[in-house]
Amino acid sequence: MIHIPAVDQAFLLVLIVFCLGTCLVRAFWELEQARTRRLASPPRKGPAKRG
Repeated sequence: MIHIPAVDQAFLLVLIVFCLGTCLVRAFWELEQARTRRLASPPRKGPAKRG
């Protein structure tokens, strides 16, 4: 098994957490942008219902 010094392990852990955090923030940002666009656009009329 390869021994990695504690400093390198800490750096890699911080890097991984930073990348995952960035991905989560971007995903939530995209969801909010889509929700804002959906709320800002006028409601579309669908096909008339027969009943």
